[in-house]
Amino acid sequence: MRLFLVMPTGLRAGYEKFFWTSPLGIETLAAHARDHAEVTLVDTRGRRGGVEAHAAWLAAQGPDMIGVTVNSAPHTKYSVALARAVKRLDDGIRVILGGQQATFLADELLATGGVDAVVRGEGEFTLEEIVRTGGFAGVAGVSWRDGGRIRHEADRPLIDDLDTVRMPARDLLADRSGYRVGAYRVEGLETSRGCPHRCSFCSVRNFHRGRWRPKSVGRVMAEVDDLMERYGDRMVIYFADDSFATDMRRVEQLCRAIVERRSNAYFWCQARGDALVAHPEVVAWMGKARFAAVLMGIETPIPRLMAEARKGASIKQIMDAVDLLHAHDIGVWGTFVLGLPGETPEETAASAAFIPTAGADVVQITVATPIPGSELYDRAKADGLLTAHDWDAFDFGSPTMLGQLPKPAMDALLHRAYLKTYMSGRFFRSLLSRRTNLNRLRRTAFRVFGRWIWYLAIEGAVGLLKRPFARRPAAALPSLRTEKA
Repeated sequence: MRLFLVMPTGLRAGYEKFFWTSPLGIETLAAHARDHAEVTLVDTRGRRGGVEAHAAWLAAQGPDMIGVTVNSAPHTKYSVALARAVKRLDDGIRVILGGQQATFLADELLATGGVDAVVRGEGEFTLEEIVRTGGFAGVAGVSWRDGGRIRHEADRPLIDDLDTVRMPARDLLADRSGYRVGAYRVEGLETSRGCPHRCSFCSVRNFHRGRWRPKSVGRVMAEVDDLMERYGDRMVIYFADDSFATDMRRVEQLCRAIVERRSNAYFWCQARGDALVAHPEVVAWMGKARFAAVLMGIETPIPRLMAEARKGASIKQIMDAVDLLHAHDIGVWGTFVLGLPGETPEETAASAAFIPTAGADVVQITVATPIPGSELYDRAKADGLLTAHDWDAFDFGSPTMLGQLPKPAMDALLHRAYLKTYMSGRFFRSLLSRRTNLNRLRRTAFRVFGRWIWYLAIEGAVGLLKRPFARRPAAALPSLRTEKA
């Protein structure tokens, strides 16, 4: 069997507009399928041509099966269009979709007619069984089209021992020159799966059925050593876990093992502020282990909204975590969200004004987006709050629910927050800092986002020039607070 596994493109939402990292998901799937199939990996991000050209190229390779990972709403329309285009060229090619978005939309995707099967949940052993047996019937974790009807096989149990998941088949994507952030090569590495927390806007908990499962420290370090042996140790290794800091004692063990390597690698991870601030001694070890950045959900300074989103952490804990990370020369990649359910226009403006004062070294702002699998999606759908039904609109920067500000007003707040962050005296002074990791992250951010920041600055200047000649709007945006909440 000839199997092609595809990382889709489609809308480039969020920071994917500026860079992307290696497709860890399809590389791991390939490691499990390669014993039973001839596997080729295809990353369509940055690839020339549109969906029709990509489909023509794939069909010309003579695949028996194509698997596409659909982890995010902005990839959905492209993936469905790719499946249909492939089927028009050769109906004998079987097309499978998988990933978080696909898991929660199995019926909808199968109804499009171009998709033969959807792999629900973790895909490694499901795909391995599909390629070994050559079919879908009786394979746990699969939904598939059987003639004119859709069949849902039983759920596949979660993988209890993640050490049984094979190391990613990185050798199948030899050209990795595009996987970088600024001057730094970035390679992904998964050390755990799932998240025990209940944030209403996130689908991770439901995808992993409320469980968090780690790989052993020994297995993680074997993957770290493999990366360094393959590519040298001057890189960023990004721990791609959704909740890296769930077990802080394990984090300490990993840090101690990293320090023993005495390598030149840097590390990034995602972690909750309340977990970090509760264990300052472990954060100190993270600094010793050359953690250069922690992606942390700061979200909003409004306590009521934090509670209603079931974040489970206070803004004080998060701000203390920012200070703690900076004290150990670790940068903060802060994520913020506007337009949470029940948020008033004044609260949206206050949240936007808070962002430049929060102390994050890199800022990522999203509009609250109801993604399938999340409590927010289920509630918005049940209550009739969805204002968008095209998956391209779910780009994490556009309003999609009743009660959110219109897009022009939301864009104005986002742009102003970004400009006040990256064009501030504080940020420019920080570029001269002697704190090596903080300085490195800030310079990287400025290099990567420089053109975009310049575009926003020019756009803002043009707006100011036009303002004296513009007609007075019927209702002005709420004024922004500038004090730290």
